Amino acid sequence: MNNAQFINDLNDTCKAILKEKYPVFSEAEYQRRFSLIETVIKQKKLDKVIIYEALGSGNAVQYFTGWHTTQEALVEIRENENLNLYVEHYNHLPMAEKLINNRTKLFWGQRQLANKILPEMINDLGQNNTIGIIGRLPYSYITQLQQKNIRVIDISKDYNLMRSIKSNEEISWMKIASALTDEGINNIVSNLKPGLNEHEMSQITQCGYLKHGGHKIINFFGITDMDNPENCVPYQYTSNKNITKNDIITTEISSHFWNYPGQVLRTIGFKKMTPLYNELHAVGDEVFSTIFSILKDGTTIEEINAVSSKIEDGSFSIWDDLIHGYGGGYLDPVLGTKSRPASSYEGFKFKENMTVVIQPNVITNDHKAGIQTGELVHIQKDKSVRMHSFKMGYIEL
Repeated sequence: MNNAQFINDLNDTCKAILKEKYPVFSEAEYQRRFSLIETVIKQKKLDKVIIYEALGSGNAVQYFTGWHTTQEALVEIRENENLNLYVEHYNHLPMAEKLINNRTKLFWGQRQLANKILPEMINDLGQNNTIGIIGRLPYSYITQLQQKNIRVIDISKDYNLMRSIKSNEEISWMKIASALTDEGINNIVSNLKPGLNEHEMSQITQCGYLKHGGHKIINFFGITDMDNPENCVPYQYTSNKNITKNDIITTEISSHFWNYPGQVLRTIGFKKMTPLYNELHAVGDEVFSTIFSILKDGTTIEEINAVSSKIEDGSFSIWDDLIHGYGGGYLDPVLGTKSRPASSYEGFKFKENMTVVIQPNVITNDHKAGIQTGELVHIQKDKSVRMHSFKMGYIEL
């Protein structure tokens, strides 16, 4: 369990970031982000933006300040002013001080974010003012805004649009995360054997990246008998089920580096695939490689749909999403197929520096058998490039 081949293959820029005690983005990168949010403030004529996050849910606080929310955090943003960040708990302030950027002023929330801090934020606002909100604002906050007749606009979509286009610095962090994720799946593939249970499989996967600074987002496993399948998609929680030499295992693995993720999806077994699984995987491989070959700046949803129709041509379907944006959230576009649609995006075109996961989870229509294949890719001007280096295709042990 001591491999580091994917970490060792990173470029010098990524290795330098990994060597930092607590890696942070440059002030120039933060200024780019401030410019993005201030453009939204101007366009929507907002008096301020308020971000609320709790219990590690959300990433906008970190995007603008550098601090990843632990218990609770509240951020106040005004055009051309410093950001005010209120953090709970008090003992989290020393860590926050190491991570925040130069334009962020850090305060303790005094365990009174709703009863004291928010009222102070909106004290000078009334019915002629407008606030932009990012995050899931608690009801107690909403009632205070309503009592003052403050107009509230949810700007989460504007924020997600910011996150969909990555900077060069963000791409470097995601390259690190992809290498960490590769270390994870490589570790489980190298140590997988009949008799292990799913909890042990998750532990082994995490051992591949934890020592290099990675952390778990997801370790999903779907385990079923290859000759008598009863599972078509990985499950979100592990169990004490023991794997056997006749099982086929679908995986979805994501590690993150300071909340920038990688993602790799593979199918693993201890023997050659049966004719059914061979056909499922062949379709999945063809759909992945064809989408990958056409995905670039300007590619349309219609072009993707034309490729994904090959799944239904083989009398198959999907359960998981076919494509989704990734890095800063589960981002648009989230695409399915004709037999399992997802969201609708009229006129949408993929753009340079988007990062998306292509993941054809091809399944039988009775939902008893399925494969996983795919990974995170980086869309460039004239092509897409792999973020991962772990080998493609079915993995026979």
